[in-house]
Amino acid sequence: MQQATRGREMIFRKKLKTGLIGGSIVLYLALIGMLESFEDRFVITGVVGLGTTLVFLTFIATGYLASKPTEDDLPPVQSGLTAGAIAGAFTAVFVLIFETFIATGIPIRNMFVSVTPQLLDMLEFGGGIVVGPIVLILVGGLLGAAAAALRTLPDEIRGAITYGLSMALGISLAEPLLRGIIEGLSIPSGWLYSQGGLTVIGAIITIGISGYGRWEWLRRRDEIAETRAHMPEGRKRTYQRITLIAVVAALVALPWIVGPFISDVLGTVGLYVLLGLGLNIVVGYAGLLDLGYVAFFAVGAYATGVLTSTASFLVTTQGGGFASHGFMNFWIALPIVVLIAVIIGALIGAPVLRLRGDYLAIVTLGFGEIIRTLVLSDWLAPYLGGAQGLLRVPPAPPASWDLRNPQNLYYLIMAFGIVAAYVAYRLRDSRVGRAWAAMREDESVAEAMGVSVIRYKLLAFAIGAGVGSLGGVFFAIKIGSIFPNSFSLLVSINVLSVIILGGIGSIPGVVVGAFVLVGLPEFLREFGEFRLLIYGAILVGIMVLRPEGLIPNKRRERELHVAEETEYLAKLVTGEEAP
Repeated sequence: MQQATRGREMIFRKKLKTGLIGGSIVLYLALIGMLESFEDRFVITGVVGLGTTLVFLTFIATGYLASKPTEDDLPPVQSGLTAGAIAGAFTAVFVLIFETFIATGIPIRNMFVSVTPQLLDMLEFGGGIVVGPIVLILVGGLLGAAAAALRTLPDEIRGAITYGLSMALGISLAEPLLRGIIEGLSIPSGWLYSQGGLTVIGAIITIGISGYGRWEWLRRRDEIAETRAHMPEGRKRTYQRITLIAVVAALVALPWIVGPFISDVLGTVGLYVLLGLGLNIVVGYAGLLDLGYVAFFAVGAYATGVLTSTASFLVTTQGGGFASHGFMNFWIALPIVVLIAVIIGALIGAPVLRLRGDYLAIVTLGFGEIIRTLVLSDWLAPYLGGAQGLLRVPPAPPASWDLRNPQNLYYLIMAFGIVAAYVAYRLRDSRVGRAWAAMREDESVAEAMGVSVIRYKLLAFAIGAGVGSLGGVFFAIKIGSIFPNSFSLLVSINVLSVIILGGIGSIPGVVVGAFVLVGLPEFLREFGEFRLLIYGAILVGIMVLRPEGLIPNKRRERELHVAEETEYLAKLVTGEEAP
């Protein structure tokens, strides 16, 4: 009897802990102002805002995690209901406390600036101080139970529901981009979007179509995989070419469909794709953790400015005809800039050849800060402009092709991005790529097997620097001016975040990661002050739930899951788990 009672207490403590964590997350998001700020953006117009959606998602995650089956546990739905209700009750207690403080005239906003009547009304679902907390508890419990019930459904139905709802949320958040594309094609968008969110009809259609598509895919995935496996190689290549042509055609047409603002955002995404491809060579292929990658971004920008700007010291000292067009034509300067970056990459790589892991990261971080300090210094101010920066960087010729126009610049960035991606793709499976892979797995073993570790490390730093410098080149002609504060440590962190999110070693992953971390915040201005918080949350979530990234490199995915497979096989051998 005592053992059974103790067992029930342990189960309840687990649900209590999970529920309190969920409630704490809701409370934290409320106190930092995120919920109220996001509530201004509709997910479904007139029905639910983004702030309320975050509360719902927290309750759903709480119930889903609490219902994870373990020995001697409650039924899944009961577990989710309990944890979700606890999360709602925890939030409701603080709502009541805040309401009491406000009613008695205590200046609570002196400490908690974001606790406003509008926030409390949102958390009470408009029910007031009496009904609102009860509704909050009920909503938490019901959403937790619904999330737990998903575990009991067949894979096809569970996948269809979660995918349909996720697509509705994603399409709603992507309203600035998708609405521009739809209207650019002269298709009415009023049936899908209204006031920044999905219409009710649009949400139903989105959930229905995407959910059904996912259900069909999950139901027939084995059949599709078998068909693909037995497909002749010639037909596979034909399909791949058709897909590639369609993607390129869409990319070419995109800027004239979406207009200048979104083209400018896509250009910024393209800059981070170039930086990500370069860092992916260093980190993803060679396994060298570089936290000072912003140095090569700065080298590309400043070298472009020095060689092409009409305000460069090369012009002021030479004078004459240079004053009207800069010291050098952009297209002549471009390979010189890349060569300079390659040399500096090799020079930075030379002192760190014997370092690995955390030590390598710290030293490269130091080199990145050294470059930033140098461009700010009085010593180099006559050449690089110091804190005043370099001004009057001209766009790339010809003058008839105005590269200050984001739609035109987009094509230039896209073209070099495709070239950089092709180079990275060819390197990955080449002899050099295999040497990098061996170094990444075990540097000592690679050296013992005859791989010239020093040579290939320097090569990785040099090629990565050259590709990354292209981002600096196009940044310089995009902005027209170069200032030292554009090259902070945050740039290195952002680029590293891009490749971690997309998948280390994955070329498509770099593109997806850049769009998610750089493009979406531009479309969602509400994210502005919470960008770093969201970066951190996304990275933690990816590391825990999908460490291989959104579009992982196949080899790395196998490496990360080999331990899980080994553990599973061991359990099969010992009989602890059924096949």
